[in-house]
Amino acid sequence: MTHTTRPDPFADEAEFQDAVTAMAQTLRCLTYHTHDSRRSNPGSPDLVIAGRRGVLYRELKTATGRLSRAQDEWLSTLVLAGANAAVWRPEDWPVRIHREIRAVS
Repeated sequence: MTHTTRPDPFADEAEFQDAVTAMAQTLRCLTYHTHDSRRSNPGSPDLVIAGRRGVLYRELKTATGRLSRAQDEWLSTLVLAGANAAVWRPEDWPVRIHREIRAVS
């Protein structure tokens, strides 16, 4: 049996982030992204999505993208603190991403 993967619907991580941000805003959530991370502490998640029922911290990665040590430390620490923090990849689009954003909207 051969395993086939879905084609990546996004050209790059920036296009993926734009789609996630648009979805969050459509679901009436606020979004935050640090546009110039060179002046910020390393590892902070790509997106903070805030809704009336909660906050999501999400690192966005391509299908093959890997977390840096700093990104892993941020996500792990947020989870230990009780925050909803995770990684989203293109294969999570749109079902998982919509479901998780909807849960906090």
